[in-house]
Amino acid sequence: MQTVGELLRAERLKKGLSIKDVESSISIRALYLNAIEEGNFGIIPGEVYLKGFIRNYATFLGLDPQAILEIYRQGKGQAAESVAEPEKSEAKPVKPSQSGGGLLKWTSGAIILAGIVAGIVWWSTGNQKPDVAPPPPAAQQQQTGTKQPPTPPAAPNSPSASQNQSAAQSKPVAKVTVTAKYNSQCWTQILADGKEVYEGIPKSGETLTWEAANQLTAKFGNAGAVDLVYNGNAVGKIGGNGDVVTKTFTLTGITQ
Repeated sequence: MQTVGELLRAERLKKGLSIKDVESSISIRALYLNAIEEGNFGIIPGEVYLKGFIRNYATFLGLDPQAILEIYRQGKGQAAESVAEPEKSEAKPVKPSQSGGGLLKWTSGAIILAGIVAGIVWWSTGNQKPDVAPPPPAAQQQQTGTKQPPTPPAAPNSPSASQNQSAAQSKPVAKVTVTAKYNSQCWTQILADGKEVYEGIPKSGETLTWEAANQLTAKFGNAGAVDLVYNGNAVGKIGGNGDVVTKTFTLTGITQ
């Protein structure tokens, strides 16, 4: 079966395109395009970028990007299966110690003896009656001369749960909002509070908005094709055409 690189190269040559033609059309560096065709995936910075480049390349050539990615996953899985599994050592049964039987018999005898003694003690104490009944609580209080402590006053009523809930709802909730407007194709991945909420290639002219409670991380494979707005403030472009850029947006500002 042909590899992903072989399929992409064959389709590119079939259309009469050079690596430079593809680079100028989809804003992916020729270095990465050659690495994909040759199967030298270690040059590309990370698995996420590699999948995005393969998808973008296949879409540009008119191929099914999901089918091409599936071929890539199958090839990667076959490479992993080629590693031999370590031999499993057989567990040897452990023979019980011969002295364990004598200890078990001794322990059982001690338990039975303790049960008999406890039964005799319970029977003897249960049949004895007290000579003098204890005085009632009122009499005890008169003899000792002590007084019952006064009952503490009831605590004032605390605010109800509904009042607390309505007070919490009245406070504004801070959040991070990022809007991206695309003027060309650009592979994009968005992580909101550490979870991936978007990954794909938006169309030219499309505008997308994402929100996060504390932190939003955006990765762009063609930073020059995107204009950003962060919490209502225009940021503009964060890189040039073909640049792979990652930005992190928080409640307090923007970091790399």
